[in-house]
Amino acid sequence: MKETNPWFRPNKGGGIALANDGHLQLSFLGVGSAFATTMFQSNLFVIKGPNHVLIDYGSKASVALNRAGLSTLDIENLLVTHSHADHIGGIEEWCLMARYAAPFVKKCARGEYKPNLLTTADYAHILWDSSLRGGLEHSEETQPGRRLALSDYVNIVHGGYLTGYGRPVYHIVVGSGESAIDLKLMRTNHIPDSSASWQSAFYSLGVLIDDRVLVSGDTMFDRELIDVFGSKAEAIFHDCQDYTGGVHASYEELTGLAATHKARTILYHLPDPIKNKFNPKEDGFVGWARSYEQGSYFFD
Repeated sequence: MKETNPWFRPNKGGGIALANDGHLQLSFLGVGSAFATTMFQSNLFVIKGPNHVLIDYGSKASVALNRAGLSTLDIENLLVTHSHADHIGGIEEWCLMARYAAPFVKKCARGEYKPNLLTTADYAHILWDSSLRGGLEHSEETQPGRRLALSDYVNIVHGGYLTGYGRPVYHIVVGSGESAIDLKLMRTNHIPDSSASWQSAFYSLGVLIDDRVLVSGDTMFDRELIDVFGSKAEAIFHDCQDYTGGVHASYEELTGLAATHKARTILYHLPDPIKNKFNPKEDGFVGWARSYEQGSYFFD
């Protein structure tokens, strides 16, 4: 079948290279939801020149990473959107590998190698206190009575705050010059299912990349999110579930978007049954997202 996605290029090399010729590239380790068994989890690499960022590192991601010819120690920059296991389940491994395996692999002293955790000051505390602390704090005592902190494992890179968007937005730049990756992180409305907006929701984030590509992260249907951050984007990657209700945007809700939005929207974070229920191209979307094993998305 003829390829109709203007950004998609088939994968001819089999894996993922974490550098390219300078074009903005998105390569999904997986495109599945938390409970998908056939598509891995929706964790994705953003690659541009010598720079890369992995958005989320879930509980199944190390297996997908290995299949892509990469190691946990290859992840230099990790951005986390929220605290569900399909997005943070591999972070303890990432931290432990950086502190205890890197000295053997990278020939450095313990604690000398620290990858970068891209986040906000508020979420760094949530991530440590609510999810990571139990497995990482007690690994050693750096001195009597002093146990480990998140900053002993990684460099915590906080985003600067931006105004004028109607909701909290944070700005992080990875790299420099023409190959820099510009990231804007915005609050989203994901959980609990009773939350009416991002203001009453637990902390979760979407990502606008180079002001060109919106990745929704996990969110309930939020037309304002798409209108404010997706209207000028070349492409929108939006999470999608196969029923209305719960904590993700549904296929039915997303079909109500303007045709101009749908024509730029690729659906990801997919439950296993969804592909047998709907035909996104017939409904005006670009289509289902595809993992690196099929190809990557390039924005020239």
